[in-house]
Amino acid sequence: MFIPRFMGGGNGENVGKDSATYEAFRKLGATTTQAAEEAKRAPLYWGDQPIVEAPAYVGAVILFLFVFALFLVKGRLKWWLVGGTVFSLLLSYGKNLGFLTNFFIDYVPMYNKFRAVTSIQVLLELCIPVLGIFGLVRLFNNFEKEEEKLNALKYATIITGGLSLLFLVMKSSLFDFVGVNDGFYRQNYGQDFVDALREDRKSVFTTDTIRSLILVLLSAGLIWYYLKGKLKENLLVVGFAVLLLFDLVGVDKRYVNSDDFVSSIKMNKPFEATEVDKAILQDKSYYRVYDLVSGRSKPSYFHNSLNGYNAAELKRYREVFDFYISQNNMNVLNMFNTKYIIAQGEKGETFPYTNREANGAAWFVSELKKVDSANEEIKALDSLDNKHVAVFAKGKDAIIPTETKKFNIDSVASIKIVEHKPNYLKYASSNANKGFAVFSEVYYGNGWKTFIDGEETDHIRVNYTLRGLEIPSGNHEIVFKFDPDVVKTGSTIALASSVLFGLLLLGGLFYGFQKK
Repeated sequence: MFIPRFMGGGNGENVGKDSATYEAFRKLGATTTQAAEEAKRAPLYWGDQPIVEAPAYVGAVILFLFVFALFLVKGRLKWWLVGGTVFSLLLSYGKNLGFLTNFFIDYVPMYNKFRAVTSIQVLLELCIPVLGIFGLVRLFNNFEKEEEKLNALKYATIITGGLSLLFLVMKSSLFDFVGVNDGFYRQNYGQDFVDALREDRKSVFTTDTIRSLILVLLSAGLIWYYLKGKLKENLLVVGFAVLLLFDLVGVDKRYVNSDDFVSSIKMNKPFEATEVDKAILQDKSYYRVYDLVSGRSKPSYFHNSLNGYNAAELKRYREVFDFYISQNNMNVLNMFNTKYIIAQGEKGETFPYTNREANGAAWFVSELKKVDSANEEIKALDSLDNKHVAVFAKGKDAIIPTETKKFNIDSVASIKIVEHKPNYLKYASSNANKGFAVFSEVYYGNGWKTFIDGEETDHIRVNYTLRGLEIPSGNHEIVFKFDPDVVKTGSTIALASSVLFGLLLLGGLFYGFQKK
């Protein structure tokens, strides 16, 4: 927060051609162009976090003003801002301060919805500048004597400047600059490459520490000149505005610059369809695609894909993917209605493999088999005859069967998908007997509702991840609709709050006019 690249910055730092990393790649046999490209994303971060795009930087100037304000601002205003800063900092430690983090996750409503514990740092990023501004206000007014202001300046300079000097002089004694992934780099690139990374980590640490020290001294100099009457208030404000812009914009542009902005055409159409994609898209039926060639993002842009990434990905699907799909288990791929597999031939050419054994969007099974646990359920998928048998784990819900059940399927029984949207699925079924259907859709109980001929009913989880539904004999229309109650509840609360706020506002205005 005080020194931008204190921990090396991000996982991909641009260290340039004058770096040890560039020379290390050249020694490994890379061309000048290849080495330059690799030097643009050097893994300099050496902290404990797995992924860091950029450091959390508040600013050397802002932190100097914050410390300066600690000695000038009095009363509750200072303490709630300091308290908010310290509290959010402690919460951002996550597992490194487990008792506090776990308490908030377990007992504070909605706290466990944050994707990363470091998100709480937005509080200190608000509190620190606010207190710093109040410090400047105290500097400009006459509430404190000049001697107190000079003492505050002296203490702030000693603390922030002294901290910078300590890190600068003692960096090799205090830190080893060894990252958690250095073992991987050593194994793949050799010890010389790791030594080059450490050298560049020390280099950026030194550069940014000197940078913060200079900004602290310049900030202190501005205030000192103001207190000595050699600088007007307006010029002091302008001086700090320039320092803040230089400080924050300079660091921001390392991570967000013109290279990160692309034309709207490219953003609106980030991928180009290959001949394989075009061939598959000729099939207008409902199916899934498993792409072994293009990575995680591109397949989902063109197809109903098994690949992809989402921060809110369901754990059960990820487990099945890791257990079976990533191992090309055809039994499980069939269960997920994988009609096309994009693969590479022996000569590197890409081709679409048509899987004619895919189960389809839904199918009737003759047996619903009970197992005792979720572990048994996922293990059963490996050899399960999922075209005829579905497996479920016993549970406490009344809708879950208590024992294995068998069903009669006549030769003309069918179930097919009629309409499909992300939040709406419609099927038509025909069966002379009561049957049980498995739907090749991931089960998610918090919002998906089921209707048979317009009447709401319940479906259960089968085959560890899919949906299952008992369907009466005859011809029926089955609908799955995503309609979570929490959205309705939230909308009702929001509406009621808006109405209440409006009434209070009108009441306040009416009361004000009455007094006049």
